[in-house]
Amino acid sequence: MKLVNFKEDLWLYAIIAGILGIITIFTPAVGITEGSNYVYIWIWNLYATNDIIDFVQTDEALYNIGVATTIIISIGTVILLLTGLLEKLKNKKLDVFKIIGGLLLLIGPIVYMAGITTEEETFWEYYNVNVASILPFFAGGIAILAGIMGLLRK
Repeated sequence: MKLVNFKEDLWLYAIIAGILGIITIFTPAVGITEGSNYVYIWIWNLYATNDIIDFVQTDEALYNIGVATTIIISIGTVILLLTGLLEKLKNKKLDVFKIIGGLLLLIGPIVYMAGITTEEETFWEYYNVNVASILPFFAGGIAILAGIMGLLRK
């Protein structure tokens, strides 16, 4: 049985970053306490409280920002997962794609946070940052680091 060599098996970092991208999509991005209720909002506009599960309405600024961010993060996640799989199965070096996927995972939450702040300047005074607002930064960092390590290894 062969153990994983973290210096050589850089494909694993792409898979890990891709999995973190998937977790980002399925966990809340922001939350707020409203009385006895805690409200969660996902990047892709799901809105959940103790009694209501709905989507952010299309006339709200949060809707378009969330859709754009979800697309950016999803594309970065797919690129990273495919890159990791192709590197492992086909034994190809796709380090540039790790960097591209990582950059998309970094750009996604930046677009989300900047877009929300532009539309509602006081948004972050009331809402709390949750997992999906932070996790893409870790995933993007891991992917970019792996891509740079692969480029320098050649």
